[in-house]
Amino acid sequence: MKQRLKTRAAIASIASNSVLIAMKLSVGVLMPSVSVISEAVHSGLDLVAAIIAFISVSFLAKPADRKHNFGHGKIENITATIEAVLISAAAIYIIYEAVQKLERGNSGVEGLGIGTIVMGISAGGKLYNITIHV
Repeated sequence: MKQRLKTRAAIASIASNSVLIAMKLSVGVLMPSVSVISEAVHSGLDLVAAIIAFISVSFLAKPADRKHNFGHGKIENITATIEAVLISAAAIYIIYEAVQKLERGNSGVEGLGIGTIVMGISAGGKLYNITIHV
């Protein structure tokens, strides 16, 4: 039962992050806004983490065997390391894009209304997700 809940949570996270990426990326490009695009990148990282979690849940469910005397729990350490590397790469990308935009002098943002709506939906989804898992 617990295994099924973890799998369902990972699938729900994959689906919600996919929708958020599409919304944020399209609005971020239309505005154009580095901050909204960086949020799309962040959601992309969340998507990768959700996919990794989905895969690792299946490994964690496996019982101990001859090669893994104590089970498959170390997969969590591996996935955490992968996520840390991805977050670091995204931070470097976001900083690079922000500096490029500052150097070009592009500071204008268009279509703020739709950006506000998309970010509000994203924040509401995250808040809902947090309250369910607490």
